[in-house]
Amino acid sequence: MSKDKKTLSDFLRSVEDRIKKQTLPGVTSFRVKVADRVIELRFTAPESAETAARFMTGIITDTADTTGPDAVFYYWCEDLAPYVPENGGAGVWRMRDETGFVRVTPNYSMIAADYTSRTCFFCRQPSGAKEYMLYGHAMIVSFGIWAELSDMILLHSACVGAGGRGVMLSARGGGGKSTLAVSCLLDGFDFVADDYILVNRTGELKAMPLYRTVGLNTDMADILKPPMPVVSTDPERNGKLLLDASAFDFSRELPVRAIIHPVVSPTDSPMIRPAPAGPVLAGIIESTATQTGVFRDPGPYRRMAQRLMGIPVYEILLSRDLDLNRKYLKNFIVKEL
Repeated sequence: MSKDKKTLSDFLRSVEDRIKKQTLPGVTSFRVKVADRVIELRFTAPESAETAARFMTGIITDTADTTGPDAVFYYWCEDLAPYVPENGGAGVWRMRDETGFVRVTPNYSMIAADYTSRTCFFCRQPSGAKEYMLYGHAMIVSFGIWAELSDMILLHSACVGAGGRGVMLSARGGGGKSTLAVSCLLDGFDFVADDYILVNRTGELKAMPLYRTVGLNTDMADILKPPMPVVSTDPERNGKLLLDASAFDFSRELPVRAIIHPVVSPTDSPMIRPAPAGPVLAGIIESTATQTGVFRDPGPYRRMAQRLMGIPVYEILLSRDLDLNRKYLKNFIVKEL
């Protein structure tokens, strides 16, 4: 950081002051209760706030509440130049006193967090950048930080269940995770998410949702025909559709009894069998770290590994029959877990 900034927190507070000045008389904001904690999201554009409110699974709270939120998230569009550290370029800056960090991608975005005030910032260039708030992913890094500060862990995983018992579904893109999860949602399963979940740090492992959106490849959307409005199409991910699932019920909290790794196979009948835990857990941890940008920080890796160790791990060989896959999974959850 520049020499005239005493700490990274000073820099972040100066960012907050700039935001307040450019958005007078105030920012568009709302408070939402997620995982029994109140967070406040503030946006420079009303349409962004409306979009976020629609796609958050949390309960909108009384904005007149004066007790103060657990954390505040800023999201705004502006030229990044005034916010980039003077040494410039792409990179991550962290303070040794653990007061926060700044991550800069030139000409695209700046993500920052001030741990001392539990404030997170996401700034993107106003032109040429996609509206990632539609995906919710713009706030993923911030939510990951907030989870760490709030005795939770954010994981890149789906979660569905039956009879009050849940399973995490973990696979890389194209592995059938979202297709299986959305298929279960359409069939009335207990449903938390198809992409990101929050889990508690201690006690019985429970999954909690963040977003009311789901994603499907266009070919699977044509087969499943989910009765959901299309929010956006992402050409960078083979035209994957983002769908608004807000008309469906989401489980607020679902105990996780197992982790299941979907494997696309040419079999005619699905099969669930025990799987080595190491590769599956490593896949969850690696993909979460990539998505949330923790990179070389060993703390989140260690906490994710410790939290997931001991959970039974299986793989499901997916058949060509989507209905059969879904029925087989439900039977396994109800009778075997």
